[in-house]
Amino acid sequence: MSDNILTPEFGESYVGRALAPVDAVPTPLHTVNASCRDDGGGVGLARGWFVVVGGNPGFGKSILGLNLAAEALRRGEPVGYASLEMSKFQLASRFYAIYSGEPAWQIERGSFNRHAWDRAFQACQAAPSEDKPYLAVPDMLYSLHDVLDFMSREREYRFVRWFVVDYLQIVGVGDEDEINRRVTEVTTHLRQFAVQHQCVVIALSQFNRTTSSNYFESPRPQGLHGGMILEASADLVLLLDHSRMERQDHMARSYLLIAKNRHGPLGEVAIEWDYSNLRVRECIPAEEPHDWPTHGSARK
Repeated sequence: MSDNILTPEFGESYVGRALAPVDAVPTPLHTVNASCRDDGGGVGLARGWFVVVGGNPGFGKSILGLNLAAEALRRGEPVGYASLEMSKFQLASRFYAIYSGEPAWQIERGSFNRHAWDRAFQACQAAPSEDKPYLAVPDMLYSLHDVLDFMSREREYRFVRWFVVDYLQIVGVGDEDEINRRVTEVTTHLRQFAVQHQCVVIALSQFNRTTSSNYFESPRPQGLHGGMILEASADLVLLLDHSRMERQDHMARSYLLIAKNRHGPLGEVAIEWDYSNLRVRECIPAEEPHDWPTHGSARK
């Protein structure tokens, strides 16, 4: 079946859709939100979008994923977080710090502070009873089937429509060809899930060896580990720039690259990590751009 998009009837349906409320979930980064046009409406990530966040190991990829999840929860969105590398307790300690702003080390095992924990957990319970945050974290997952089964259950029984998968490459083992094959399979299924069920699906990804070892040039989508399927399938590709990361004490600065955008402009976002509470924020206009690091900073 097809439509003649030049008929008055189609024109009326187009206007009705354009004037309908935007059903999108904001991120904590206003530049990313503004770049999400079409169904994103300049508000945030739209239903049915598959988003890839790429980064080097140890450069804040999972922390960024948790910050995105925390913002969705603040907006009243139930979230499913499928981690293939962290236990639910490891993930919980990081999330409590991000959501509450309490020092991460005070709610971790070995340096646990009961007062800090009480404040952190109360912050997670502060919403009205009907709007209590819901963050589903399964037991350790080992396969694509486990991930999809978790997402399907949460969507059906808890009406979760916002998911993070951390991270893609750990689903596959073996040589380079086998990993590429598995990443292709995982990506295809996650993209299909997002579109079919009108969910936001954010997949965290590592870079390939060549890109991850290059500290003098900004990464590109072609450097994602697993082949071009990741770039081709994504509505949005966001890359953490390890070539311009600079860390001092508990603070770190770099750029998040909007490297592919099917629904708006490309660009880059100056971001800062506070490793005391693991929060990520965007540079504000009053801050000078030259305060942010240049290429090769991570090697200084």
